Amino acid sequence: MEISEREIREAKFAEFTNKHFAASAVPKEIHCLSLRLTDEYLSNAHARKQLPSPELLPLLSDNSLHQFVLLTDNILAASVVVNSAVQSSLKPEKIVFHVITDKKTYAGMHSWFALNPVSPAIVEVEGIHQFEWLTRENVPVFEAVESHYGIRKYYHGNHIAAANLSDITPHSFASKLQARSPKYISLLNHIRIYLPELTLFHMA
Repeated sequence: MEISEREIREAKFAEFTNKHFAASAVPKEIHCLSLRLTDEYLSNAHARKQLPSPELLPLLSDNSLHQFVLLTDNILAASVVVNSAVQSSLKPEKIVFHVITDKKTYAGMHSWFALNPVSPAIVEVEGIHQFEWLTRENVPVFEAVESHYGIRKYYHGNHIAAANLSDITPHSFASKLQARSPKYISLLNHIRIYLPELTLFHMA
């Protein structure tokens, strides 16, 4: 009976661990795509061209157009959303997408839309690191994210790997794994509350 209970317990830990990695891991193909696009950005001038072109910049703040903001670090997902919107629209020329991503993904995201235009729609790609107003002083969520990251790292970091699993329950272990999820510390998941500031930034 004791052996059976131990095996069931270990199976539970394995189940929660596998679910965690399945939910949070980046597929190899997507990771490789991002790396290839980043390399393209560094080596290909066409991948670095300004988005949108200078003559279209006034349209980024044109209220007569449909302005969409897309916050993501997933290049393929961004491409699917943008292309789907453009292809299903009766007036794609009135669509403007502001794709905002993190610093790590910016080069790859820019490369993708520079090399795969969706004319007649307009796409702008920006990185949150490019917003000068986005500082800890102006955006309190910065401090909250950093604080959460520190807490997560201290209590749920390598302690999991070295933990004595006999001291915690499977569900407690699952909550520790959940705290490691990028969605809790990614600034992209919090910056949406500052969309009015993003709009004012373009109108300035």
